[in-house]
Amino acid sequence: MVFADLRGQVAAILLLGLVLSQLIAAGLYIGLLPRWERVQRPESAISRIVMVSRLLEITAPDQRPNIAIVSSDTDFRLRYQPDVSVLTAVGRKSAEDELLSRKLAASLKVPLERVLVEPAAGGSDPDSKRVQIALSRGGALEVETAIGLENRLGLVEQVGLGIFGLCAIGGLWAWLTWMVNAPLARVARGAEQVGLDIQSPPLAQHGPAQLQRVIRALNDMHRRLQTFLLDRTSMLGAISHELRTPLTRLRLRIEADRIAGEKPKMLEDIEAMEHMLNSTLAYVRGVDDTEPQEVVDLALLVQTACDTVGDLGGDVQFALAPTCRYRCRPHALMRALTNVITNAVKHGGSARVALATDDPLAVIIEVEDEGRGIAQDEKGKVFEPFYRSAWTLSGNQPGMGLGLSIARSIVLSHGGSIDLEDRTPNGLRVRIALPRASIM
Repeated sequence: MVFADLRGQVAAILLLGLVLSQLIAAGLYIGLLPRWERVQRPESAISRIVMVSRLLEITAPDQRPNIAIVSSDTDFRLRYQPDVSVLTAVGRKSAEDELLSRKLAASLKVPLERVLVEPAAGGSDPDSKRVQIALSRGGALEVETAIGLENRLGLVEQVGLGIFGLCAIGGLWAWLTWMVNAPLARVARGAEQVGLDIQSPPLAQHGPAQLQRVIRALNDMHRRLQTFLLDRTSMLGAISHELRTPLTRLRLRIEADRIAGEKPKMLEDIEAMEHMLNSTLAYVRGVDDTEPQEVVDLALLVQTACDTVGDLGGDVQFALAPTCRYRCRPHALMRALTNVITNAVKHGGSARVALATDDPLAVIIEVEDEGRGIAQDEKGKVFEPFYRSAWTLSGNQPGMGLGLSIARSIVLSHGGSIDLEDRTPNGLRVRIALPRASIM
């Protein structure tokens, strides 16, 4: 949905603010329109009065009453007073009336004594005015109309609208801040919690689509860190366990003073420990490889891994695949693929390798064999460092149980995944999924 996107939410809030402001303006206009239609602004009233006054000046005296009647309407009543020679106020004039009188006299270019503005007699509306103008050829024009302030909204109304506008804008700002900052604050707290407790639960995916992508990335990073620490802990435990046996034998032989007679066996134990340490170093290098990323042909890389195992006597077949330019750590990825293909040849007799780029989410590499497979309860354990299945141990198969551990660490460092699947009727399929985002 559009509003699940951060840009959509911001656009929706701005649109809501615009619609709200238009509704407020429309409501004020509709509510005040009747009064605005009845109460003229000073400049508008002066222009209209000046126009009628000049029209009467050039009209014959006997026609002036008719002109006044024709120019009148409900809110602008005109009368011609032929017998008025001196303008006399009947009400109490205000400072606003005096100012309006001066403006009207200036517009007519007549002395101030010939213009009179006062409140209309008996008028209930404080804006209702009675205007008299003495004409130059006798008589006077009398106008009754409502004349308001230049600003149609009074001080109280202006202050109220200002406060309302500030509250509306402040409310929208607070809402926008909450909608954007609240999910970010939750993500920040979750990230801080990961730094304090690596076993903390993953973050819930809430908020805009972009933020959910960030949360998914943080959860993936969290999962990889947990896997990394678990692998290191398992590796240290396995090393301590595997080294304890040969070290104990060496100690017993030394304490029993059997060094000379069992020197070959002691050398064999030392060689086994050296091999174990070298395998551990290889595992660590596979996890902590600082090799820079490069753009390579992934199909050619897989083909090279297959040829490497095939040159050592393995039965490996690779289905031809189109060119796929991929950004990765080529030597590390080559090591992972070589380990997986070698395991397939060693334990399954042969390896069938395929590369698929038509998946919408990932680049898939599959390695299949026709061996006896792996029991369901052991599928997760074979990725642990130094783990070897029971039938492998009973068959005296060579290896230290680090091949798949190294392969998984390298694949995870590329943002991918590696899974084991059973084949029918027999055999195992290793499925490596690498992110499509690295395709160039």
